[in-house]
Amino acid sequence: MDTKNLEKLGLTKNESIIYLSLLKLGSTSAQNLVKESELHRSRVYDALESLQRKGLASHVVKDFKKYFQAVDPKMLFS
Repeated sequence: MDTKNLEKLGLTKNESIIYLSLLKLGSTSAQNLVKESELHRSRVYDALESLQRKGLASHVVKDFKKYFQAVDPKMLFS
């Protein structure tokens, strides 16, 4: 899957990049997403918030730190 396909489904470019990074990394911190995506920290947090509102990402708190993860890609087509 690439960003163009996700954009056709209605995600922004940054949301697409972050979603694909989440799929690649699994449960991860925002700091790791910044490194992986090479996007500015604020863009990563904005995309994460938007993906969570859309139901495509979630987070858990472990040891006082948020870890984000992508929802199964099958959810994009339901």
